[in-house]
Amino acid sequence: MRLRPAGLGALAISLALCGCQSTQERSAELQRDAKHTLLASQGVSVTKESPNVRVVHSTIIHTSTGTAVVVQMRNVSAKTLQDAPIELTVKDAKGGVLYQNNAPGLEPSLTKVAVLEPGAETIWVDDQVQVAGTPASTSGLVGEATTASQVPRMEVLNAHLSSEPGAEATESGNVANRSATPQANLVVYALARRAGRIVAAGRAVLPEIEAGTSVPFQIYFVGNPQGAHVEVSAPATTF
Repeated sequence: MRLRPAGLGALAISLALCGCQSTQERSAELQRDAKHTLLASQGVSVTKESPNVRVVHSTIIHTSTGTAVVVQMRNVSAKTLQDAPIELTVKDAKGGVLYQNNAPGLEPSLTKVAVLEPGAETIWVDDQVQVAGTPASTSGLVGEATTASQVPRMEVLNAHLSSEPGAEATESGNVANRSATPQANLVVYALARRAGRIVAAGRAVLPEIEAGTSVPFQIYFVGNPQGAHVEVSAPATTF
């Protein structure tokens, strides 16, 4: 199985007009960093399910080269939510647990949902699922999140599918940061649907995107996206 590791990181939020940072903003940033560090060191554990997030569907994709899980969820509130913890469980046909994303040391994007827009559906992908047996089912549990006042806008450009005989299919393109807020460890998700069914998924982590710039990405799929409709998204991670 090909692993696609990405480092942990954080980037300070700047004021768009003066290039400085208030004490209140700095305090909020330090609290977020501390929360992420604690989550990475202890592992995710959702003790209280969010009343504002409804899990619509969970899909598992299992091939000879890897396993990925796609969780589709909807923010049923009128607020924008950020950094919602998500607890993932994968089971075999007999109900035995094959994988959970609660191990210490996982990168934050594998244990939380960066942003959920009000009334909208969000896609979250974990393509680092490691199982010893054959997975049969999966479920996601979303915990309580904080409220975001503004969400930096990202734009996916020139996304295209590439596939060569004997090679993994990939989705490539660029992500443009249309905001004044630099992004750290931004995740790009790709999802392939054929006849309404999810048949392939993948993700890529971009370490840094400065404000007003664009960065290329390449996503390796788990599953076969050929002949399917591919959706690509890049939700903001730094607010």
